[in-house]
Amino acid sequence: MKKVILTGLVSAALLLSLTSCSPTVSKEEYDALQKSLESAQQDSSRLQENLAQLQSKYDAWEAQYKSLLQRLKESTLMNPTWAELKAFVETDGTDRLSYIEGQFDCEGFAITLRDNAGTHRFRCAYVALGFDEGVGHALNAFQTGDKGLIYIDNTQSDTVGYVKIGQPYGTICLDGVKDRFIDCGGDPAKFWSELTYSTHPNPFGYDYYTNYRSRVRFCEESVEAYNKAVAEYNRGSREWTYSQLNKWLENLQALKKDLGPRFSEEGRIVKNAEVYWN
Repeated sequence: MKKVILTGLVSAALLLSLTSCSPTVSKEEYDALQKSLESAQQDSSRLQENLAQLQSKYDAWEAQYKSLLQRLKESTLMNPTWAELKAFVETDGTDRLSYIEGQFDCEGFAITLRDNAGTHRFRCAYVALGFDEGVGHALNAFQTGDKGLIYIDNTQSDTVGYVKIGQPYGTICLDGVKDRFIDCGGDPAKFWSELTYSTHPNPFGYDYYTNYRSRVRFCEESVEAYNKAVAEYNRGSREWTYSQLNKWLENLQALKKDLGPRFSEEGRIVKNAEVYWN
């Protein structure tokens, strides 16, 4: 029994000796280790905060992306035909709104037409033009299913716009844009023959606007020549017959109707064009 007690006492003493042992670390080393631990904990906290922020941004971007995909799937905007676009523009009342400098100008007209097109489920773009001088201009664009890209400028009047970088900006009234039109290749001072007609493959391309401007000049020159001929006829000249003068007048009336009620004047040179689709 005594031996057992002695063994237990020795074992207890040995255990006490082991648990009371500690490594020999100086205070300076301990303080350095403590600072390193605190710094690591601070770095960990910052990393966790950054990770949380990144996760929040990712979640927001993912939500926006899913929302965009959903809107694209649900979107029913369509590209109209030229006939549908013309009918819409003619019945839309944006061009009849009052122009107020600095408050409701070309930008207001373009934004209003774009919004109205959206209610008709037509895909429409807001177009911002920059010129070689002066302030810019705003209009709209439609990608039609049969005639391609068409610019519409309805600032106080419904017109088709013609845009080409490096060339003057111009417009033509809706009724002046057509595939088949009166040919003006003859002498404007002898415009009494039977009318002939020409066609153009793309009445919305810029070269159509160039051709249109030449027809306008032909009409102006022919009107001037006609007035001069009538004056000379009334003074007794018989260089022209009455039937010729009468036919000349009929042709001029037909040409003016063919060109449309609103002639387009050449504008400033287009420097750039920015297109924003709805």
